[in-house]
Amino acid sequence: MAGIKDVAAKAGVSISTVSYVMSGKRSIKEETRRRVMQAACELGYRSKNQPQSTKVGHTKVLALSSPVHEYTDYSNYAAFFFAIATRAKRYGYDILLLMHEYGDQELTRIAQSGMVDGILLLDVLMNDSRAEVASMLEVPVVSVGYPSNTEAVYSVDLDFERMGREAVEKAAALGHRHVLVVGSSGFAYEDGSNYLIRFRDAVVKHGSDLDMKVTFMPSTGYGMADVKLLLAAAFARDPLITAIVCQTNATHVNNLLVALRERGLVVPRDISVMAACTQGLQQLPQAVDEMPMEPNIVCSRAVDMMMEILEGRRCDVGTVELLPGRYLARGTMGECRLP
Repeated sequence: MAGIKDVAAKAGVSISTVSYVMSGKRSIKEETRRRVMQAACELGYRSKNQPQSTKVGHTKVLALSSPVHEYTDYSNYAAFFFAIATRAKRYGYDILLLMHEYGDQELTRIAQSGMVDGILLLDVLMNDSRAEVASMLEVPVVSVGYPSNTEAVYSVDLDFERMGREAVEKAAALGHRHVLVVGSSGFAYEDGSNYLIRFRDAVVKHGSDLDMKVTFMPSTGYGMADVKLLLAAAFARDPLITAIVCQTNATHVNNLLVALRERGLVVPRDISVMAACTQGLQQLPQAVDEMPMEPNIVCSRAVDMMMEILEGRRCDVGTVELLPGRYLARGTMGECRLP
């Protein structure tokens, strides 16, 4: 059986460094930590501080931790859940859905029960307590989303920062200098919803780099009255807005298009509209340019990654895979006509 000296030799570090990595008692450079963990995995080494598994074989069950919040969009929730369940079924796995708001406590309970082979995370926050708890669990954790604290989880997500930059560049190329970003519920940003924040922050920063004025306003609701009030407040703040990017949902985007028409604004002649971090917009009466969520692509990759881990084909915990987004041009982004 491999010992700590073997791990140190394979990783090219000291025995004390291996000890610190395994115990977490001292901060170690991320590159060194990953090298040590890779060596330990390949050698089959387990620290005496790590609990030995009592499971025999596989349960063929994966837990899906997806807490429900006040701002949860159930259409998105369902799409991601079914994408994961469908992919897991191909491998002969069932899904145990965990919906408790305090997901970190559920993870510990489920992992200790021996009921599941691995855990998938949805609705991931920038600093997610579940990602912290993952370091103390016997089973692997794959995050469908990109938290800041990735050290103990494998992460798969769309590259929302890149998508944000591309959205701004698209608007800038068409001559737009004043852009409104309509966000989801303000509570989602306060909680730290990672994909919303990464996209928004990239739009704001890159817009500033391109000498554009970007106004961000979170939604107070998706109904027509809420949309009209938001537009009135936005144009009062910046009357020169010529492009709108919506991080909302199909209902909100449809109401936005109606409200713009009622203000006498024709899309895209007078104002351009783009949706981002959305899905299901192809069903709207008027097609809208979109950078959509990709639940089937992202969730399939997350389940595939979990299988690679369970089959012993990888042990590079802390890895983040960012998948490219798509831009779907449907005719609602046009050239800016203002001088």
